[in-house]
Amino acid sequence: MVASSRPGRYWLPLAALVIFSAVSSIMSLGAPALAGVLTRGFHLTSAEVGFYFLVELGSVSLVSIPAIWLVPRIRLRRAMAGGVAIFIIFNLLSWCAPDYTLLLFTRAGAAAGEGFVMILTMTGISLLPRQEMSFGFWVAGQLILSAMVIVVFPVIADHSGACGVYAFVGLLMTLAIPCVFWLPDRTPAALHTGEHTGFSLSSGLRVLGVLCFYLGLSGVWTFLEKIGMDSGLSRGATDQFMATAALFGIAGGLCASAVGHYLSRRASSSAYPALLTGYGMIIVAVAALLGHIGWPRFFTASCLFKFGWTFVVPFVLARVAQHAAAIETMAIVNLTIGAGFAFGPAISGYLLQATGHDDALIMAGECLMLLSAFLVMHRSSEQGMASTRVSG
Repeated sequence: MVASSRPGRYWLPLAALVIFSAVSSIMSLGAPALAGVLTRGFHLTSAEVGFYFLVELGSVSLVSIPAIWLVPRIRLRRAMAGGVAIFIIFNLLSWCAPDYTLLLFTRAGAAAGEGFVMILTMTGISLLPRQEMSFGFWVAGQLILSAMVIVVFPVIADHSGACGVYAFVGLLMTLAIPCVFWLPDRTPAALHTGEHTGFSLSSGLRVLGVLCFYLGLSGVWTFLEKIGMDSGLSRGATDQFMATAALFGIAGGLCASAVGHYLSRRASSSAYPALLTGYGMIIVAVAALLGHIGWPRFFTASCLFKFGWTFVVPFVLARVAQHAAAIETMAIVNLTIGAGFAFGPAISGYLLQATGHDDALIMAGECLMLLSAFLVMHRSSEQGMASTRVSG
């Protein structure tokens, strides 16, 4: 369905998709605060906390496999209602979980609901016009809400116990239920105006670029505190710098939306400069971490890294979406992002253990970012085709 001239046909579906993505991603993005809450509330070891997040993040990713078949065939409004219901029910069951073992089962269900909702939001935004701006709001909404809950989670846990955070998240999603009616009551396949040619080689290369991006990103970000401490910074100073960097992350997402809005008003404008700028900031920031660094360089690199990360992600996702010939592409992207977050830290940890030097993982991250930039930005025979611009 071609974009309507009526503003509500764009802004209401976008608002719904941003709200659902922000609420559903709370548990994943609020992991630093949640880890402490779980450790104190259930008296878990570090290994048990790690396994908890493996179950949570693994379920978010694995739900992409059935979603690849389901998403194109179910009405967007009905599918979102189902995903939201699963998310709410299993969060309430998590609230009632008496022990760690049962909590893992309930979290697997809640995370599957989270993953399905996230896939639907990415698919929905890929069918809207102004995709760069839309994905910018998508990223910024998640970061703003997660920054709030990192502060709120410990307070809730002190008053209601560790499982109180799950009831809180379930309540937030319950409040968001009316937004379901802002979504189109049609299948993504019906909303897609482009030719359905299946998953092409060009799309596959761009998805591979997304994998490289998140492998490099998560590998460096996970060990950023260690890099700072190995350079002589205190843990407190390093944590403060990374907290400040999180604010730059919010600014990056909002700036991406502003640039996306500018591009949408000028049909002849290309997103290539924005992609180059975002990748360039990350590559420079990672390179700045090499060697023994003082606090000014670490602080600058951390903020530039986080800003570049959230600035470029909307343009990366929009580029994949604009040149995707298959509706299933965004479900595959969700699986790819999950794999990147899961294996990036593992690969970096192995490099650290094998070499004993931070520079090894920094160079690996640098190479992955360069490869990602090449794969995402490559031009193909599809380049001359018009981008799909669809709204609800």
